[in-house]
Amino acid sequence: MDNLVFDTKEITALIGAYIWPFARIGAMFAVAPIFSSKQVPKKVLIVLAFVCSILIAPLLPPLPAVDFISGEAFLIMINQIVIGAAIGFVLQFAFGIFVVAGQIFAMLTGLGFSMMNSPQDGVQVTVVGQMYVIITTLFFLAMHGHLFLLQMLFESFYKIPIGLQSIPAENLWLMISWGSQFYMHAVMIVMPAIAAMLMVNFSFGVMAKASPQLNPFSIGFIITIILGFVIFLVTLPGLIPYFTKLMEESFSLVERILVIP
Repeated sequence: MDNLVFDTKEITALIGAYIWPFARIGAMFAVAPIFSSKQVPKKVLIVLAFVCSILIAPLLPPLPAVDFISGEAFLIMINQIVIGAAIGFVLQFAFGIFVVAGQIFAMLTGLGFSMMNSPQDGVQVTVVGQMYVIITTLFFLAMHGHLFLLQMLFESFYKIPIGLQSIPAENLWLMISWGSQFYMHAVMIVMPAIAAMLMVNFSFGVMAKASPQLNPFSIGFIITIILGFVIFLVTLPGLIPYFTKLMEESFSLVERILVIP
């Protein structure tokens, strides 16, 4: 039996066939919600990205014929990281909206004193914000959003094949422009709470003016917290439709930024 002989080009091409997909998939896992959670061990993410790379590598379009140890190969690697990170960032951005909405809600209702460590980001957030994140995460998994995200990631290899071509600058600008609506969406989520607390504070002001001896501000903090819990329970059912709308906009934006003009 003849011995198998591989030259340098064949070896570097074989390495590139798995390393370049691994870079795009790993970058997406490192940024996307749920996958990038502090509770998920990094070793698990690396193994998962490597397994996905092995599964997708035989189905990819023809790879560029470049030396793996060269400047072009390095640029291709950077392009894959940018593409994967952009896909994950759009979804992470949508989840961040609910964290900010929870922060605003907590500060309005006096619940901002209750803080906890977020398992998603590893930073201190309000309990209300963490409740929003838990609810949206469970609904995201229930609607198979993680599977749809993986599907879009694999489809990106056909929309933007591995090579020197990356996401166009105008498409990246679309993502940045959508990010300018970050606080607008957060405020819209807690708008009922803003209106309700405005009416409560206005009522306290009228009571203090009409009967100064009552001193409603002495018990206003307790009333504000109690009303905060009530407003949270009343507005909670409207959270899911808004999250569904944001997910549709997010996945639509991912499809738009992966289009090469």
